[in-house]
Amino acid sequence: MKDEKNVMRINNKRIIPVIETLYTLLFIGIFIAILLIIIPIGFITNLISPYILLGLFIISIFLFYKFGHQHFEYNSDGEVINIKTQDIFWVKYFPNSKSVVDFPKKKLINFKIEKKFFRETLELYVTSKRTSNGITKLKFNITYLKEDEIADLKRSLSKIIKNNKEQQTDEVEAEL
Repeated sequence: MKDEKNVMRINNKRIIPVIETLYTLLFIGIFIAILLIIIPIGFITNLISPYILLGLFIISIFLFYKFGHQHFEYNSDGEVINIKTQDIFWVKYFPNSKSVVDFPKKKLINFKIEKKFFRETLELYVTSKRTSNGITKLKFNITYLKEDEIADLKRSLSKIIKNNKEQQTDEVEAEL
């Protein structure tokens, strides 16, 4: 039987209600801004233009969408690594916006976590026959994971890579 220490599950479902509430508030803001354009209320429109307010809400939704998928699931049970990401709000209306990747653990070569401004990205390097150099790079948004979840993810991926290297050296030694 395989080493059960490699089994790891990470899931940030706790963020779902927060994201849904944020999107709901932004869409309510757009609705209110449109109402203020149709029915101007003096003391509010004197403070801020409803057009600027509408623009701010639309830009906020756009930036939040472009920031990437909020929900992240990682599962390394068995011989396969499964990673699922999705934008919590938009997946209800556009089911194709969900990303599901699974590949055998033995194909994982390396990983890297990049931090840029307010965004963290997990990059996995996986062997592939489909590319000319034999390696495919997979990227996932992990900004919404807690620090301990990121540490667990690093630990799990490091163990898998270490086991893969040990298996490769064992196979080379067996051939000799």
